[in-house]
Amino acid sequence: MRVVKGDFLKGLGSPRALVAAPTNGVVGARGLVMGAGAAKALAEAEPRLPRLFAEAVRRKGVYRSGAYLYGFVAVEVDGRSYGAFQTKAHFRDRADLALVRLAASRLRESLEARPGLEVHMAFPGIGLGGLRPEEVLEVLEETLGPAGARVVLYRL
Repeated sequence: MRVVKGDFLKGLGSPRALVAAPTNGVVGARGLVMGAGAAKALAEAEPRLPRLFAEAVRRKGVYRSGAYLYGFVAVEVDGRSYGAFQTKAHFRDRADLALVRLAASRLRESLEARPGLEVHMAFPGIGLGGLRPEEVLEVLEETLGPAGARVVLYRL
């Protein structure tokens, strides 16, 4: 896993990339709530994502206390791959390391199923999530294992 300084949307320039943002589990009328930070930036880059992510979250997630628990989902739009990496149940919550671990395990499954895929993702759980980068990195490295070599995390 590499941690670089910059904008994770740079990954949109790579044909083998899945570009992912940290997300929550709230689905509203317009789809998965993606109203702040990297999630908002990704939704602005591809406006169909909230609706498409919501469909995937409803299929793969479990609904509890007003939010879905799904970990990680990926969708394709016009030949590009996008991912929602869950760090929070509700967008008002702080990020949760247990959700980061769940999301990382689901991301690992995706990487193992698609050998040529590389992931470009905004560093999850820090910033608006409130977690310390070193604790998130430890969980990611431990959970992703060797598949983590194909993940690039971006910090602003």
